[in-house]
Amino acid sequence: MGYWQNTTYLKHGDVEVVTLAIDRVFAREGMRPAADPPQRTRMRVEPLQYDGALDNDLWGLAVFPGVTGWSVIKSAPLELLAERPAANERMRLAEICEQLRTTAFQVNVYDGSEAVLVEVSADGEVLLSGFNAQSPDPMHWNGMPVTEERIRPMFEIHALEHLLGGAVGEDLARAAADQIGGANAEYCDNLVSVDTLICHKPFTAPGGLAVYYRWSGPSRQRHQPSDSYDQWRTR
Repeated sequence: MGYWQNTTYLKHGDVEVVTLAIDRVFAREGMRPAADPPQRTRMRVEPLQYDGALDNDLWGLAVFPGVTGWSVIKSAPLELLAERPAANERMRLAEICEQLRTTAFQVNVYDGSEAVLVEVSADGEVLLSGFNAQSPDPMHWNGMPVTEERIRPMFEIHALEHLLGGAVGEDLARAAADQIGGANAEYCDNLVSVDTLICHKPFTAPGGLAVYYRWSGPSRQRHQPSDSYDQWRTR
């Protein structure tokens, strides 16, 4: 198993204000703040890791401070903020940036080498570069086209081109975690998503919050946690 990471860096230094903006954006979809679910043991195949947001009734986010002026967000499902609400052409992160009138970028690394970089402006414009060769359709990512001239990650909104030195992918993710995550860089790891948030363990990042949201409509849960991939495929 290679290195995977899905991390959002938001140019806003107040974790509580960021969380309130997320509350408002999620409320438009019928996702309401929920009490922390009981802690549990992780199973081999988890819908919050393998299914998208619209196939889950529960979402989890860890929001914590990075270096001065930045907040970091981990999520379960992993690409929650880059996915789009039903019947909406804009990813959730664009709505959050517009709410806060600030910018963000998201680093997504797949099996060590491939990376997708998303940048969002303060007015919700989304710039996508890089690609995911693990996808059945590498030239599309969460409904957005990937063009050949943008096949390698590039920063255009943020002056962070130096993070792209060397091979992209794992190197980019680690460089972003070190520079923007700062003292909390260790929490930029996907273990926060697939262990802390999925198993509802206490989140220990200094100044951080773990928050959960539950779907207010009829259940749309596609799968339940499973011990085997065979069980998963047959459901």
